Amino acid sequence: MIRAVLFDMDGLLTDSERVYARGIQAVMDGLGISISDDAIAQALGTTDPVTDQIFSRGNPRYDGDAMRSAVNDWLVRNGYDRAMPLKPGAEHILRTLTGRGVLCALVTSSPLSRADNYLGGQGLLSLFSAVITGDLGFPSKPAPDVYLTAAARLGVPIVDCAVLEDSYNGLRAGRAAGAMTVMVPDLAPYCEEIAPFVDHLAADLSEAEGILCP
Repeated sequence: MIRAVLFDMDGLLTDSERVYARGIQAVMDGLGISISDDAIAQALGTTDPVTDQIFSRGNPRYDGDAMRSAVNDWLVRNGYDRAMPLKPGAEHILRTLTGRGVLCALVTSSPLSRADNYLGGQGLLSLFSAVITGDLGFPSKPAPDVYLTAAARLGVPIVDCAVLEDSYNGLRAGRAAGAMTVMVPDLAPYCEEIAPFVDHLAADLSEAEGILCP
């Protein structure tokens, strides 16, 4: 029986991965640095050091701190510093699960300040009984540490947890941790490569809710 659900944030609960991809591409174009959509997709959902490793390949002029500062400026100019669109069904699935006594944890590579901006302002951050963010220093997904830590903080065995993810690295982390995994695709599509790491595939959060609350 599923006693807890561990949620990714970017690309799952919020439409931020699509927004960040646009911002990164705009900034890189402005800096005259060529970056592929593939590289951006690989970097989304990882910590800053991992992102820097990906983006610096073949780009000796790449400066991670400068890129992040420029992307943050882009977000502010476009009104995304304090508000980010929620994915359809995000609030409903959280309130349904917590209403049924299922514990929820937020497990994101984003810093706490961003999670607070995106979810706290909409009254959703308080629905999570545990919050694991990228600024806590845990190894980046696909390492399982963040999901194992979330389960431990909830006091629920990882085998009784479900991980909801949109990214390949997140699904690999959930599988390595030993949780049931549910993929809700965003920028990265379901494919044969990721199939071994996916227990259930949902088209959206409403379908994921049906899987978790049959």
